[in-house]
Amino acid sequence: MTSRAEPGDNEDPVVGTQAVNLATNISSAFSSDLPTGTGQSLLPHLQCIFSDMKRDFTVQVMPWRRAYQDVKSNRIDGFFTAIPMRQVDPYAVLSAPMVLENWYWFWRSDTIAPESWREGYKLGSILGSQQETWLGETGYTVDMSANNLPQLIKLLQGKRIDVILADREHFIRAAKELKLNPDNFQSRFFRYVPLGVYFNEQFLNNNPAFLSVFNTTINKCATGHFAVSDYEKQQIRELLQRKIERWKRLPKLEELLRSQNAKTKRLSNGDIQERDKKWRTAFQAHDFAYPIKLIDQELSAQLREIKKQSQDVITEIIVTDARGLNLAISDMTSDYWQGDEEKFTGAYDKPATTLYFGDINYDESTKRFQIHISVPLYTEEKFEPLGVMVFGVDVERILSQAQ
Repeated sequence: MTSRAEPGDNEDPVVGTQAVNLATNISSAFSSDLPTGTGQSLLPHLQCIFSDMKRDFTVQVMPWRRAYQDVKSNRIDGFFTAIPMRQVDPYAVLSAPMVLENWYWFWRSDTIAPESWREGYKLGSILGSQQETWLGETGYTVDMSANNLPQLIKLLQGKRIDVILADREHFIRAAKELKLNPDNFQSRFFRYVPLGVYFNEQFLNNNPAFLSVFNTTINKCATGHFAVSDYEKQQIRELLQRKIERWKRLPKLEELLRSQNAKTKRLSNGDIQERDKKWRTAFQAHDFAYPIKLIDQELSAQLREIKKQSQDVITEIIVTDARGLNLAISDMTSDYWQGDEEKFTGAYDKPATTLYFGDINYDESTKRFQIHISVPLYTEEKFEPLGVMVFGVDVERILSQAQ
């Protein structure tokens, strides 16, 4: 297929003007007539991106192995949707995520799950799927392949294989299609998998600003955000709720919040904006003298200790006052005022047991998936709202503990 961008006179030669030649594969994680990673559903997303960039693009269908070779030999500019692959990284660069899959291991209830499925168990996968690619690249042996997920579940139910690696939503949908109860199978969270577009390096060298603009436009054209499911929220709640309730009662926390609220309630919006501007400027200059003056050092040290003891599950902690201004932080934040962000507004003055879950954010530099979980803070006696405590959580690490 060919998609033509709307004509415009603001084409950027650094981004490029020629049509971008892409490839995809017909073989879905759910059914055999959709591109892997729901590629067909990505076409409107790609059309939006390229239209916004004033670029035409073409899409051709081919097997994955040919797509890898054609990208390597510069016969095509890229392919989608793709997982991060070591064998492709030397000659191509993966875009920011367009799709986020949620991979789980699934097995029969009569099988005792081991620490690893790598040896001694029969693995099944969908022919040409992202899971098959990943399993092969990481040294797993795939014993049987099927054309689609319903067929694979039949093999699992019939004891011809022992385990499946699949996106959780896809598995549930396929099981229901077979009129099977998904809860009759055991499951374990494995990892989030970002799917994007691999662009070959020569194309990117010829179009230096292309990838940056493409990645920025992904979010602009997205129809939704990456979010943890209700099932995963419940698992996280069970693991963290009791600890959070204890952390909400840190020594002197209420006293410190009362004191800061008494001071900051007199600040005008202009005063807050001025402080926030100074903080942001200091952050960008890596000069933290000004931010340090505004936060409580003793409480911040306690937050750092909580983070340390979490063994990398918690990535940051922020305590704000009733205006959304930082009182204490475990790590330097890019801004002083959180009051206009959902991590504050989603929790402040809400029911005391509230755990507000933000969207999943993918950190390209660390390859980690993080969510913000916010909880309201109240006075112990009169139950007056004091502020918010915000936790950055490595969502893969916390879900890996939910066994």
